[in-house]
Amino acid sequence: MKTRNILFVLFLATPLLLENIYAQVSIEADERIEQQIAKKASKQMSGYRLQICFDSDKSIIDEARNRFIGMYPKIDTYVTFEAPNFNLMVGDFRTLIEAERIQAEIHGKFTVVIVHKTQINLPRID
Repeated sequence: MKTRNILFVLFLATPLLLENIYAQVSIEADERIEQQIAKKASKQMSGYRLQICFDSDKSIIDEARNRFIGMYPKIDTYVTFEAPNFNLMVGDFRTLIEAERIQAEIHGKFTVVIVHKTQINLPRID
């Protein structure tokens, strides 16, 4: 009976004893962990794109882009400017084989068809 009364008193007193206790936690992690997390969260990866046209006249680039989109509506296109030319790059290919397959299909239909290793966006799922 005494034991039960002591436990009962401790049970009631515990919240009062813990009321003013504060804790602070400090986590020290290797900076490489944060780098790996950022790398995994990135929406880009190493891959390949095809350069299919370059010219200083933007209308020529737009025409080539529209032609390519008509042939391959699900493959993304990217226009960049590197003085003095605009470059039309297409695709987000993970492997060289994927890029070379499209390269073979469009060979002769565009000014140039050059495979470039670069950072690509994560490929589309659809």
